[in-house]
Amino acid sequence: MHIHIETQPGDLLITAEALTERLALAGFGDDLAAGRLSVSQNAEPARFPDSIGAADVLIAGRLLDIAAAKAVSPALRWVQTIAAGVERFLPGLPADVQLTNASGVHGAKGGEFVLAAVLTLNYAIPGFVDDKAARRWAPSFGAPVAGKSCVLLGVGGIGAAAASALRQRGVRVTGVTRSGTAEAELDDMVPVDRLDTVLPHADFVVSTLPLTPETAGLMGRSRLESLKPGCGVVVVGRADVFDYTALADLLTQGRLGGAVLDVFPVEPLPPAHPLWDCPRLIITPHCSVDDHTIYVPRCLDIFADNLGRLLAGRPLANLVDRARGY
Repeated sequence: MHIHIETQPGDLLITAEALTERLALAGFGDDLAAGRLSVSQNAEPARFPDSIGAADVLIAGRLLDIAAAKAVSPALRWVQTIAAGVERFLPGLPADVQLTNASGVHGAKGGEFVLAAVLTLNYAIPGFVDDKAARRWAPSFGAPVAGKSCVLLGVGGIGAAAASALRQRGVRVTGVTRSGTAEAELDDMVPVDRLDTVLPHADFVVSTLPLTPETAGLMGRSRLESLKPGCGVVVVGRADVFDYTALADLLTQGRLGGAVLDVFPVEPLPPAHPLWDCPRLIITPHCSVDDHTIYVPRCLDIFADNLGRLLAGRPLANLVDRARGY
C-alpha cells in the first residue's frame, strides 16, 4: 500500500519522515521495512496530480482535485485531510473514495481562542482599539462574564471545548445543532429550527459551524438584527454561515457590542475590503484553531488509527457524511 502526502505552501507541514516515525510507533514498522507500506511526499503544487504516483491513500493539506488524483491513480480509495471543514473537497469526490477529516484536533486551542474572544468582547476591547487609533479617551466598565449567556452554533470538537471553557467562567451556554443533541455538557440545547427563540436572549453568539447547504446563510440580516443591543459575535467556523455585510452595518451603527472574525469568504481578505475599516471588529487571519505544536502530531494519530482500521476492514473514524457535508 502506498501513502502519498500532498502539501501546499502555507500548509501545516506533514513530512514523510514524521509520518513514517508515527506509523512505526503504531506497529507498522515491519510493514514499512518490508515494503508493504511506502510513503512519498510532494510540496510543489505544479507537480500535482502526477506527483501522487500509484497512491492508495492520500493525505491532503488544502483543497485538491480528488477526481484528478483518482484519474492518475485508480487505486486511490481514501483521502485524509488535515482540515475539519471539507465542503470544497466534496464536489466531484469519486464515489469509491472515502474522505476523513481532522475533526477533534482543534478543540484545545479552539476552546481557548473562543474564551479569549468572548472575554475580549465582554470588556469592549475592540472599542478600545478603535479609541486608541482615534486618540480618544472613553472608559467602559464591563461586568464579569459570569451569569451572561452564549448561544453556541455547532457543538463539535471546537464547540464542545468552547462550551467547557465558557461554563467554567460561569457563562450559561445554549447549544444549537441540527438535531438538538450533542455529546457535550451544556446548560441548554435546542435544534436549529428553534434558533430564533434563543438568539434574542444571547449576550454572545459563537459559531463553529461547518459550511453545508443547511448552514449557508443561516445567520442572515434578520437574525442578526434580532440580537439584543450590545451582543458580541465570534465566528471560527465558516464565514458563509453569516451575512458579513449586515454584521458590519450593525457594528457601524453601534447596535452590536463587537465581533471577532477568524474566517472570511475570500482569504486572504483583500486590502480594499470594507471589513478592514469596520469599527468594533477584531480580524484574525484564519489562525484561531491551528498551531505548530500539537496539531500535526494529533493529525498523525488520527491517520495511524484509521490506517489500522482500513487494513482490518473496520469503519474509519472521522468519516465524512457526504449527504450532511461534514
